[in-house]
Amino acid sequence: MSEASAAVRWLLQQAEPEARRVAVQQIGKVPSRDAPELLLRALGDDDWRVRKDGAAAAPTLDGRDEVVTALIAALEETANIGLRNAAVEALIAVGPDAVGPLIEAMARLDADARKLAVEVLGGVPDVRGAAALVGCLSDHDANVRVAAAEALGNASLAGEEPRDRATRALVETLAARDTFLQIAALDSLARLEARLPWSTFEPCSRDPLLRRYALAAASGSREPDAVRALAMATGDPSPTIAREAIVALGELVLARPADALLLDVARQAIRLVQAGQQNARRAAVDGRDIRARAGALVILGLLRDVADVGALVAALAEDDVAERADFALRLFGPSSVDPLLASASFSEPHVRVAAFALVVSLDGADMAVVRAALRGALEDSSPEVLAGAVKALGPIGEADDLRRIAPAVGHHDERVAATATIAVSELAARHVDAARALLEESEAGPDPLPLGCILLGAIASTQSLRNEDVRLLERALAHHQPGVRRAAIDALARSGGEAAADAVVFALADEENEVKLAAVRSLGRLGRPEPLARVVAHARDPVVVATALRALGEADPARALLAASPLVTSADAAVACAAVEAIGRLASRRGLTNLASACEDALFAALDHPDAEVVKLALSLAGGRPGARTMGRLGLCLDHGSWEVRRVAAELLGQDKSTSAQALLRARYEREKDPFVRDAISAAVSVRPSVLPAKAAERGE
Repeated sequence: MSEASAAVRWLLQQAEPEARRVAVQQIGKVPSRDAPELLLRALGDDDWRVRKDGAAAAPTLDGRDEVVTALIAALEETANIGLRNAAVEALIAVGPDAVGPLIEAMARLDADARKLAVEVLGGVPDVRGAAALVGCLSDHDANVRVAAAEALGNASLAGEEPRDRATRALVETLAARDTFLQIAALDSLARLEARLPWSTFEPCSRDPLLRRYALAAASGSREPDAVRALAMATGDPSPTIAREAIVALGELVLARPADALLLDVARQAIRLVQAGQQNARRAAVDGRDIRARAGALVILGLLRDVADVGALVAALAEDDVAERADFALRLFGPSSVDPLLASASFSEPHVRVAAFALVVSLDGADMAVVRAALRGALEDSSPEVLAGAVKALGPIGEADDLRRIAPAVGHHDERVAATATIAVSELAARHVDAARALLEESEAGPDPLPLGCILLGAIASTQSLRNEDVRLLERALAHHQPGVRRAAIDALARSGGEAAADAVVFALADEENEVKLAAVRSLGRLGRPEPLARVVAHARDPVVVATALRALGEADPARALLAASPLVTSADAAVACAAVEAIGRLASRRGLTNLASACEDALFAALDHPDAEVVKLALSLAGGRPGARTMGRLGLCLDHGSWEVRRVAAELLGQDKSTSAQALLRARYEREKDPFVRDAISAAVSVRPSVLPAKAAERGE
């Protein structure tokens, strides 16, 4: 016995569980001949934490075949139940490597061990395992058959073919006389979301013991008969079955909101079931059962009874079911608008806001009624309600609504002011004459500039500005409020022209960073590269540099590349990253093939930066452009001093399945010491290491 094995064995004998847990972490370092026995000791430990650590360590051990053999033998353990159950968990952790030996061993295992083996096969997504589970449906032991039916509910994880095969086998199983087997088969068919004819489940739905499971399995069907059966079951005398039917019908409708035939069938059926309606109404206000409540709310939307609108509005106030309540009200249709607004008027502010957003987007709603309600809400004392009403009125408002909303631009609440600014812009762009009239009125006020900038920005999006408009915006560039100066810059950028561009250049010297950044972005849209190049050359703020480079790329890509290239080696890592990002953006733009080689050279230069973050960013951008030069530079980065850089290089090389890329990775794997990088290389080239490092075991991999 080696010294490492003896040390681990000694630790496993200690009374303190934490000492034994340390021992488990060291099993991966012992010789492979000793590892299986030590692993079984850990899996049979009295402390569940030690057993769990052992199960997690199983896939990291060398001598995989011997480990799997020992674990399979442990399935027949009768005295130590903890060992047996931990062996199941360990085999699942080992994964596909355990499937073949386990299938071979099934013939010699007793019934109890076969049942555990079935649990393992159900826990490992594998085509072979799914096929073996189908065979186990005919096992001579009833418990094994039931376990196999339960395990086949996971068959879809192995792919579509195993899922289809499992579905066919489970359907055949429904003809059995074994109630427990039928229940397991129905439950698995529900988990497989099998869309089968209602005739498959109808016989089971008549059996009181199977009815609940048959209805759940049938919820995947879109046949009218299945939908009717679910609707009828909402009124079942059994509260459990009625509850399951409410949940299933709600989920079925939620999944197919555009299926008019399905909705019509469900609506007609539920209207015939008085008990089902009563059950749905009770569930819709029962906060203890969220799933049933969610399904019930959808059913109320199907019923379209005005008396239910209050319950739906109340549900809008609760995060757990607000989305379903919104969906139900949309199902309800335009007839819900009046009662919805009436109910919401007595609700909390956030419920009223949700109601505003809903009625505005409701197909077929009477917009005159909606606008009237929103105009009334403009007088509300709650800033939240006011902001919601302004936001909702912006897209649907008429010309005279511009004058109603405009005062809110200067509201003391920032939410209201910001929302009003957007709404005024929307309305002014649609109603230019009304915007011009309001602009003339505002000029007579004490401070016409805040509203004037917003109106002119909207007008500029639809038509050219006049000379006097530009002069007003130039005045606004000296306003004491930064927000007004920023709005003026945006309006000038939309208007275009030399005068507007010259005025925006003036704003580059603004003391507020947000205004300066707005000016930089606007100069990009205006196509003025000269001042932008000066900003890049003299700015020290990485955010300003990045914004200026982005704008310069919009105005003059070649000049942007010329300005960014020297900065990739800047001592300031943030500035270097900004330059690398800008070059990467240029490299990805279509129509700039003439700059491709120069962009690649600049990104390669960034790979020599002393900061690993700069190198990683350059790697990720360069690696997106496969080619011989790029692959060569990625290969060099496999020897970088930073393990993070090496890992990124390995992942990028792994995307190239060429022989040369694979050879670079395999060669590095033999020299690589860092476990994270070894994992990345292993995943890229499908190399299974002889012994995974301890750090990988700590992560449970």
